[in-house]
Amino acid sequence: MSTVSIIIPVYNRTATLSRAIISVLDQDFTDWELILVDDGSTDGGAEAVLAGGIWGTDSRIQVIRHSANKGAPAARNTGLAAARGALIAFLDSDDEWLPGKLSAQVSALNQAPDRVGALVTGFILHRLATGGRFERSPAADGTGLAALLDGCTVSPGSTLLARRACFERIGGFAEDLPRFEDWDWLLRLIERYDLDSLPQMGAVVHLGGFAARARVEEAAALLWQRQRDRIGRLGGAAAQRRFRASLALECAVAARRTGAPVAAGIAGLTALCFSPARVARLLGRGVRRVRQRDL
Repeated sequence: MSTVSIIIPVYNRTATLSRAIISVLDQDFTDWELILVDDGSTDGGAEAVLAGGIWGTDSRIQVIRHSANKGAPAARNTGLAAARGALIAFLDSDDEWLPGKLSAQVSALNQAPDRVGALVTGFILHRLATGGRFERSPAADGTGLAALLDGCTVSPGSTLLARRACFERIGGFAEDLPRFEDWDWLLRLIERYDLDSLPQMGAVVHLGGFAARARVEEAAALLWQRQRDRIGRLGGAAAQRRFRASLALECAVAARRTGAPVAAGIAGLTALCFSPARVARLLGRGVRRVRQRDL
């Protein structure tokens, strides 16, 4: 049995999948299996990528194919169902791991108490539109409830390593969420386990386009319905207001990016009503990123 099962969901990513696979092969930790879940690709898919490289003969790599596109949460759940490792790692098909990422996480999680269910690392955010590269390093207190009320900023799709027991206890990813399924899963996780972070850079996250406004709004409404009671139990009414403000800000950003300034303004005012402090934090972070040209 492999120690780590690595799951890469794939949908029409033949241009970037080789880079992701090579970054796994370049890890100094080698006790793994790699599960590529081809989510109904129409560009040749994972099989075509493997056929084009000599590493396609590596017995640790397998491909599972969906006959139709089901979305990233379903693809990750398919990988989970096939996984045999005691630890589960994820990597998005357009991202890449940095050397030493997996060995550092495995060592840290094996030494951690059982209450630590998962680990994330820092990552380098590569903005494809501008070419800018910026480090994102979760603070020591950046993986608890307070941080997750503000958003899912740790890029678990490419930095998360979790104990298999976590998925057995709290389940997989919500397949009805068009967005934010990783945010939803982490909020479920921290009710039962601690989430920890390593300060080292573990991945490069290549950020291109943005989600459609309608998908963000639908996901925000569903996520609130799913999480409001849990957040109330964990943090009370103040935490619920902070979370609702964060969801409204996600909608505001999506509306602004899609050229809907009125909708963006309404969503921003909604966030302000729920939590002025949350809006202030977003504005402060925005000012810092403008100064750093992190846009």
